[in-house]
Amino acid sequence: MFIEKKYSGITVPVVTPVDKNENVDEESYRKVIEHCILGGVHGIFAAGTLGETMALTQSERDRAIRIAADQAKNRVKVFGGVMDTSVRRVVENIKRIEDSGVDAVVITPVFYDRHTSQGEIIRLFEAAAKATKLDILAYNIPTFVIEKIEPATVVELSGIDNVKGYKDSAAVFNDTVKVLDALAGDPDFSVLSGTPVQYIGSAILGCDGCVPSMASVFPKVFRYAYDVTKAGDTEGMKKANGYILKAGSIYGGAKNGTAAVKYAVSKLGLCRPDVISPADPVSVAEAKVIDERLAACEKLFGKAGLL
Repeated sequence: MFIEKKYSGITVPVVTPVDKNENVDEESYRKVIEHCILGGVHGIFAAGTLGETMALTQSERDRAIRIAADQAKNRVKVFGGVMDTSVRRVVENIKRIEDSGVDAVVITPVFYDRHTSQGEIIRLFEAAAKATKLDILAYNIPTFVIEKIEPATVVELSGIDNVKGYKDSAAVFNDTVKVLDALAGDPDFSVLSGTPVQYIGSAILGCDGCVPSMASVFPKVFRYAYDVTKAGDTEGMKKANGYILKAGSIYGGAKNGTAAVKYAVSKLGLCRPDVISPADPVSVAEAKVIDERLAACEKLFGKAGLL
């Protein structure tokens, strides 16, 4: 039976539009967030990987989180990325945005470090949990931080009072299955797929939602995917899986996936396509590829009433 938890559904790891000085373009950022909310999503993840969190200055990262919480105005959940390189830095990040109105903070294992054990991860989350009353979500993304959060560690983290969920972007489906099996039926801990191509399969096994990069462009597509999995609609899930694969083709249209998504969002008239230096922008050749893929997506999704 499907259990709708505090953190369920589609949460957008929203892009962060920036101006020519690489500061948050507040007007555009609010437009992007509003586009996602009106598209039916359940949450906004501000200053995540796609939001270029570590490329923003600290003050601009904090500002992005505050703007997102203000724009959402309690209509959807808001997550704030506070990942960093040590316990102290993570706790300081939390304290700076604790009064912003976010529902939860998101923490990866620390990075730029010599990892020696899963115990490091547990100590990080224990310390963060003691330092704040905000909910905390663990974010597993070893391609960026090197250290993987093992399934057994996720289970241990779920026992910490205000650690309320897990965003799984490791793309190791066997590990996802182990986590879902171990935490099946837990009403207070959410498992969210950060690998959209694995979302439908994960949802069948009890995954509570998805955090898809392309939802900044096509929020209604991913809301549809959530609704059909929640309803147990097998044919709908098959269609949704095809839609997710089609949308994902845009992410792969440039060597820099963040730049590809930002470019696609810019084609909606919501923001500039600029990424933060020294990241590669979308080239002229890549723009042509993305334009073609966007047109194909719009044709398919428009026919399905999902634009």
